[in-house]
Amino acid sequence: MNDPTRRNISQIQNEYKEQMERKQQQLKRKRRGLYRRLMVFGAVVLLSAIVIVSSLWSQTSDISAKQEKKAELLKQLEQLEAKKSDLKDEIVKLKDEDYVAELARKDYYLSKDGEIIFKFEDKSK
Repeated sequence: MNDPTRRNISQIQNEYKEQMERKQQQLKRKRRGLYRRLMVFGAVVLLSAIVIVSSLWSQTSDISAKQEKKAELLKQLEQLEAKKSDLKDEIVKLKDEDYVAELARKDYYLSKDGEIIFKFEDKSK
């Protein structure tokens, strides 16, 4: 261990060496800052991607719900249109006196003079 060929070497303190050490420290700080900025930027990008995906997901579900409601309302509209046409036909028929008289006989058991109405129950029921 105490080898006489081995000598203690002391560092030379000069201006060039100190300048190079400062440059290396500045580079380390710059790299550390760069890594930090990249991490923050990555986190911001990740958060914005999550927000965009969640908004797209909610919009898609809203659209599908509205399409289902639209289909249901269209079906209801068709039914109402059919009922409207039936009611218009009924209005036209009710303007005819013969139809009204027959309807009164059938539903309210009204009769003409000298007419007798017999009510029979259906056996098929």
